[in-house]
Amino acid sequence: MGINLAQETKHLEWADILKGLGILTVVWGHAGSKVSFYMFWFHMPLFFWISGYLYSFKPMSKGTQYVQRKVKHLIVPYVFYLVLLTLPVLVFNGYRGYSALEFWHQNWEALLLGGSLLGGVYATFWFPTVLLFVQVVYDVFCRKLSSPLVRGLIIAGCFLLAYGESRYLPNTFVPWNLDVGLYAIVFYALGHLMRQRKLLEDLKIRRMAFGIAWIIVLGFIYLYAHHILDYGLDMKHRQYYYFGTNLLLPAAFIVLFVQLSMFLEHIQGLKQGLSYIGEASMVIMYLHPGAAAFARRFLAITPLRFFVIGIIVPLLFYQVIQHVPYGRYFALGETRQKDNQNQTDFCNLPNKSV
Repeated sequence: MGINLAQETKHLEWADILKGLGILTVVWGHAGSKVSFYMFWFHMPLFFWISGYLYSFKPMSKGTQYVQRKVKHLIVPYVFYLVLLTLPVLVFNGYRGYSALEFWHQNWEALLLGGSLLGGVYATFWFPTVLLFVQVVYDVFCRKLSSPLVRGLIIAGCFLLAYGESRYLPNTFVPWNLDVGLYAIVFYALGHLMRQRKLLEDLKIRRMAFGIAWIIVLGFIYLYAHHILDYGLDMKHRQYYYFGTNLLLPAAFIVLFVQLSMFLEHIQGLKQGLSYIGEASMVIMYLHPGAAAFARRFLAITPLRFFVIGIIVPLLFYQVIQHVPYGRYFALGETRQKDNQNQTDFCNLPNKSV
């Protein structure tokens, strides 16, 4: 028997900004600069957190309906971009005398099983399958487990299993990276818990958390830069083996970015620009590696050029699909052609409780 965790549905403007900031850190994390490494400390936990924050359990709807909706939102675009990026790869390979049959023979396993087997222009494809797994599993928890304590203990167990795998079985592969969901679900649950307890609506709590987060982040960067502490985080490759800090540091960064998003909400120009980038974040997520790879054939790619191309080209594509029949359905997993009250984010979740 599930517990009713549903809450009032409303649009959160700061969440649009947060999605925009988040996808910028994703692109910069892949740009190859000297500081890109730091983006991996938090950018993917941030997106699982915001997905959980936007989640709302609806006990009156069937679990199968929820799964069907999430499959449409995440797997339809997944297949669309997989085909979209593979076609030019086949064309370029054909010019070099590399047949489509040879390409399939060498890459069929990665294309079918996804996850960490995929790299290059497909480097980000691990995320949607993990997110779908986390969303479905967490929804099942809410339907079947009425006790928050029991759910919390299970989430803690997931974290311990994830840590154990990362520490002692680092070469394990599970199709579509579903095992990464053991770690990701912790941030998803944290986001949901913070929404339910309305922690971000309490200014006193938010300011206190912001101050503590600043101390943690700045202190940790200092200790890391001076080789006093070691740290690394790469969810795709199951590298989250620094026990404790693999939760504390991403959570601290999340608090900082949430507070920054709420501040930028009052600066109209930045608010509009970052919100628009947030709306297009799914497109940017899928296309920025391919856009940079294509541009590399014509010019040298510096980190800054990677960043600019990785944002601008997907934004242009995002504009085009607005005017293509079924464009938003295939590229964003949306049924309706345009719904300003139901914008999708990097996780392809509407910016409201869903």
